[in-house]
Amino acid sequence: MSETTRLHRRNPVRYHLLATASSAVLLASVLLAQSADAAADGQPTVWIEVGGTLDQMADGDARWLPPNLTPSLDNPPPSPFGKMPAMGFGEDLKVSFSPDDSDWVFSASIRYGRAQSGPKHSHDQSYKFNIITTSGVPIKYNLTNWDFANAAQKSRSTHAILDFQAGKDMGLGMFGSKSTFSAGIRIANLNESADGHLTALVSAPAKYDPGEVGHKASFAVSHSFTGIGPSLSWDGSTPVAGTLKEGFSFDWGANAALLFGKQKTRVLLQTADTRYFPTHQTVLTHSTNTPPVRDKTVIVPNIGGFAGLSLRLPNAKISLGYRADFFFGAVDGGLLTSQKETRGFYGPFANVSIGIGG
Repeated sequence: MSETTRLHRRNPVRYHLLATASSAVLLASVLLAQSADAAADGQPTVWIEVGGTLDQMADGDARWLPPNLTPSLDNPPPSPFGKMPAMGFGEDLKVSFSPDDSDWVFSASIRYGRAQSGPKHSHDQSYKFNIITTSGVPIKYNLTNWDFANAAQKSRSTHAILDFQAGKDMGLGMFGSKSTFSAGIRIANLNESADGHLTALVSAPAKYDPGEVGHKASFAVSHSFTGIGPSLSWDGSTPVAGTLKEGFSFDWGANAALLFGKQKTRVLLQTADTRYFPTHQTVLTHSTNTPPVRDKTVIVPNIGGFAGLSLRLPNAKISLGYRADFFFGAVDGGLLTSQKETRGFYGPFANVSIGIGG
């Protein structure tokens, strides 16, 4: 199996996470139907929250353009390889449990996001003609030179964030507001991969007969971070119309974590120039840069927050808002040398919460 193939082998853990989240969403849909019979005047002991996000991605600037695009190639160069997706989608699931007659809240949540860019293809082609004229009138067009450049590239990004927390409802003591301080464990897994290839051909004027020069290049890179560590969060809600049982509220929150984990990067860069003749071909240059896999133990600070509005019903809640999460120095985004880069996911979200019991 080639190095390029190994770079693109998909991690089955991502699909287990997605399957788990999908099953939980299905379960939440069933519970939604059952919760219609819950007592309106009781305080639910279990809350199930499902939702989605439209994530914008904070990306690094590590790009690669094949160095063997000689000046004799008239076509414009392709876009540099290695650009990560700028936007993606995510799903959320959270289950919270609050015992009767208690201010404590125990919760578990998972957030899974994914984004893909491409495959993107580009094709550029040009010709040069030698025009023969008689008395200023063109009588013949000789094709003396032609060249083309074909390039294709794609990239993919996924992230999974799991939280297990225990918190206490402190209450703000004014306007019927409440706030919850929580502590727990956060697990994060970030994965990125990109690949591309280029094929270009230059055919010089026939009278010089230097042969045709072919340029080839391939690119493959993968970055990942997996970490676990302590986390803190502070969430609050303030009613703006009605109460926190039935009405509209302004919700906000902030979170922080310190993650200890592994940061890995693998890079494969290849270029080759070949001169073709009718009877043979000659390899002009061939370069392969395969630095060893960079595998480091790192500490990654993580901070985030959200703000939004919620419509609250006795046993349900519908929320809209904006959320952001940043992982500082989480990814080694360099190519031939290490380069720490921050990854962030931020954008609007919408979710539905269902209360059960009480």
